[in-house]
Amino acid sequence: MRSSKLLKTGTAQADTGQTTTFTVPSYARDAIFYLDVTALAGTTRTIDLTLNAVDSAGASNTSNYAQFAGITQLTAVGLVTIYAGPGITGIADDVTAHVYKLNAPLPNLMNAVLTLGRGDADEKYTYTLTVDWMS
Repeated sequence: MRSSKLLKTGTAQADTGQTTTFTVPSYARDAIFYLDVTALAGTTRTIDLTLNAVDSAGASNTSNYAQFAGITQLTAVGLVTIYAGPGITGIADDVTAHVYKLNAPLPNLMNAVLTLGRGDADEKYTYTLTVDWMS
């Protein structure tokens, strides 16, 4: 089984970022996250993305999923792909040109944290963050 979900979208977004918390479907063994940045404007354009495991009981405590400290900061349009789950093959925790492979079980509850640079207060970002769940 495979399904897709839009986690976050921003059109000419002009703030410092967003945290989106989501439940991993019970059937999902693996996931593919896509951060598609289609437009950037402003002086100091930077985008960071981290994935966190969230404590299901309190939903307030988080830790980096698979000890992943986040993507290499984006400064231009492009696509970042993150393969996650225990079924990910290849080199575990591998990073190659905006493609990441995280070999770890998916938690029940996760969040994605997008941090958008606003150093000169003129930066704007257009992007989508989606996930494909696979059983």
